[in-house]
Formats: sequence, structure tokens, C-alpha cells
Amino acid sequence: MFAMKTYINVTELRRWAAARNFALLMGLTVLASTAKADPDDFFSPYVTGAYHYDSNFFRLQNDQAALNRLGTTDMAASYNVLSAGANLNWQLSRQRIKAKVEVNRTRFDKYSVLDFDGHDTLLQWDWLVGSILSGDVGISEKTAQGSFVNIQQPVNNLITQRHGFANGAIQIGAPWKLKFGVQKDATSNSLASLQTQNSTVDTYTGGLQYQTRKGSLLEFTSQMSDGRYPNRQIVGVAPVDNSYTQWDNGVAVSWKPTGETTLKGRLNYTQRSYSDVPQRDFSGITGLLGSNWQVTEKTTLGLFVYRNIGVVENTTASYSVNRGVALTAAWKATAKVALNLNLEQDRIAYTGDPGFVLATTPARQDKLNSVLLGANYQVLRNTALGLSLQRGVNQSNQALSSYSYNSLMLNVRSVF
Repeated sequence: MFAMKTYINVTELRRWAAARNFALLMGLTVLASTAKADPDDFFSPYVTGAYHYDSNFFRLQNDQAALNRLGTTDMAASYNVLSAGANLNWQLSRQRIKAKVEVNRTRFDKYSVLDFDGHDTLLQWDWLVGSILSGDVGISEKTAQGSFVNIQQPVNNLITQRHGFANGAIQIGAPWKLKFGVQKDATSNSLASLQTQNSTVDTYTGGLQYQTRKGSLLEFTSQMSDGRYPNRQIVGVAPVDNSYTQWDNGVAVSWKPTGETTLKGRLNYTQRSYSDVPQRDFSGITGLLGSNWQVTEKTTLGLFVYRNIGVVENTTASYSVNRGVALTAAWKATAKVALNLNLEQDRIAYTGDPGFVLATTPARQDKLNSVLLGANYQVLRNTALGLSLQRGVNQSNQALSSYSYNSLMLNVRSVF
């Protein structure tokens, strides 16, 4: 469905992306001008400007590590992001078209080598046939800057993610529904040393859903993922194929026991197997359990615990096992002012690293604690100011992988 290239001509890619995004934006404008006046229809252009500051942008452990990596003990970085785009939601008879196009430009104050232009696009069709068949089909593409947590130096890596999907459901008699879907995800890295992490993942899903009249859901699902890595990773002197097969079989629930409380959960038994290095195989429980509590009309609390397999952006581990707990709070102080607080602890085990497995050395394990405080102020009907402050502390069993940071983000967004 998507063709992957090991070597990327960045100049041609940017020219093609700019032309494509302009054409899509013009197409959205035409669609919006011909749409009927449905109350749910909208065409919303927007612009956003943001300033970011991070006291330890490259996630370095101390001054000595910074001096070795950066040539200075100054670990801070700041940058500006300008974004412009549009969202479309268009009802055509019983069908609905959704689309998004955004272009963004990031410029660093000190590390101009990290400057980049990105984009985020989506085209989706929510379809309905008769009274029993429904679903959606679509494609999306996003280019953004990769994480510096493991790179730890001013080297730019642009990650392009392409996503295609088609899902359907058959009403087999209330309250039962048969669901099925297929999707393809392709990820490519612009940095040569990270192209061993280029991948294509095909996912096939089937399930049976039960929904009560009050909206509670119970869903049984089975999902198979086929992950392929076209570029071999060299571990020692041996090339390793990171391709895998993964099965997720489980259940998902959504239940609202009271008018103020919502409980949601998803539990899977996950099995991932590797043909080249079976010592990396994973099996166990994954998923998420969470609750939202509407304490007052203006105050909401949330609690979530989770365990999942994550993607790692470095030259070694192709996956990590993440366990975490998060507490969220939101308060609508006034009609124009909203505050939110997020507390989170993650335990990250890099068990998918073939280097650790083949050398039989202990795998890297991190514990990351973070707190984020955010505020939003509605200046005008269509313009809002946002401010967020974050503190993070990571402790690792691997040398030079522990770090701490403070960050600030200030943004303004206008929707037309």
C-alpha cells in the first residue's frame, strides 16, 4: 500500500509535500463551498504560534555529558513553531467526509541545524449502507521531528508516518454488532543511523460488540499484526531481522455506573514473536484501566493504569515494555479560564533490544516521573492562549541515561 525508501531526498520530499498540501487545502475549500448547510458541517481554518523552552533538551545526565556531546555545559534549547491548517467535516446525504491539512515550521534559536518543516494530513470517509452496514476508510500522513531522548545530540531525524485504514461493522441484531478492520502503518526515518527502525506494520482486526441502551459497551477482539523491518540491524557482527508477528486477544469495556463516573478498560493477552532472535519474544497482559469522575460541574478527575508495548526511537531496541499510572485533574475556573494538572509515572523496560539479549547483559530500565500544569485562556471567541509547565525526572540503570528537565510552552491559536 505504501512504498518505503531507504534513502530520502529531503529537498524533493519537501517540494512534493508542499505542493500536495496546497492542493489538498484548495480541495477542502471547494468542498466546503459546495456543502449543504448542515448544522454539523464545518470548514475551520486555523493558525497557531508557539514558543518552547527546555532546560535539558537533549536529556543529558550532567555537565560532563553535555560537554562531551555538545561542546558546552549549556543544555537548554528554545524554539518557535508556526502552524497553519484547516479541518473539514462535511455531510453528504448519509455519508460524511472528514479532512485535515496542516503545515508547520519549526525554528530553533541556537541549533539551526534542527530547523525543519513538517505536515499533518488526513482524509477520511465515514460510510453507511442501509441500516446494518457502516464503517470508515481513510489515509493520513505526518512528518515530525524524532525524540532526542536516546540520540542526545543535535542531529536531526525526521520521522514520516503513513497510515491507511478501512473498518466496517455489521449490525447482526440489537444489541450485537460484528466488527472488522485492516490497517497499514509505515514509518521511515531520515537519519541514516536510524533507518534500521524503518518499518511497515499490517494489522487485521475482528471483534464482536455488545452495546446496551444506556451506552455501556462490551467488546471481544482479536488482532494480528505483521511487522516488517526492511533494513537489518547489525548486532556485533551479525545482521538481525527485527520483523515480528503479534497477536492481541482480549476484551474492552465502557461502563457508566453513575451520571458522574465513567469506567473504561481494555485487557489483552499479547504475544509477540521474532524469527531471528526468539529470546526477545514477549507474552503477557497488556492494556489500560481508567476512570473519569465529574466531581462538580467544573471539576473532573481521572485515574489511569496501563501496560503496553511501545516503539523506541534509537538504533537498538525495537520495542519497550511500558508500565505506568497517571492522575489527571481539570478545572473550569471561569467561562474563559481552564486549568489542568497531569501526574504520571512510567517504568520503561527496553526488553526488545537484541543487543542485550544476545550479550545476556541486563536490559536497560528507566523510571520516569513527570508533572505537567497547563492553563488556557479564551481571549476572544475564536482565539485562545495556552501555557504549560512541565517537570520530569528519569532514573536509569544504564550509565548516562538518567536526566531531569524543566520545560515551558506558550502558544496562541486562532480558529476562523
